[in-house]
Amino acid sequence: MNISELSKLSGLSTPTIRYYEQIQLLPKPKRLSNGYRQYSEEDLKQLYLIRQAQQVGFSLEEIKSLIPANIANWNHDKLIQTLNGKVQEIVKMQKMLAENKKNLLILIDSIQNKPQDLSCEENAHRLLNTYYAESESEA
Repeated sequence: MNISELSKLSGLSTPTIRYYEQIQLLPKPKRLSNGYRQYSEEDLKQLYLIRQAQQVGFSLEEIKSLIPANIANWNHDKLIQTLNGKVQEIVKMQKMLAENKKNLLILIDSIQNKPQDLSCEENAHRLLNTYYAESESEA
């Protein structure tokens, strides 16, 4: 298949595919007698793997170190260790996001259910003072 076909099938732009070749994430394709690049089904699979790795948070540099152009050269132990590390990063991020969500819901509740005798401005000052005092006690 040519680069436009590969682009269509992979969902990646042709400049992206060329860039992946340039940084050696994708092996250099064979060239036809007319100079056009000729890609294989394996190239398409490699692009899917790269996209999936990016979607779970791997950088291109991390992907490059994990996924050699020739799958026969994969380092199984390093791959498992790195994947487990990424899972731990995701778990940590989930905890942080859950804490952020909880804090936002508390803030929303504090704004919506302000004491009736306070104006919105007075409530804003009350909340700022409360959050400032909490941050001072944590420091």
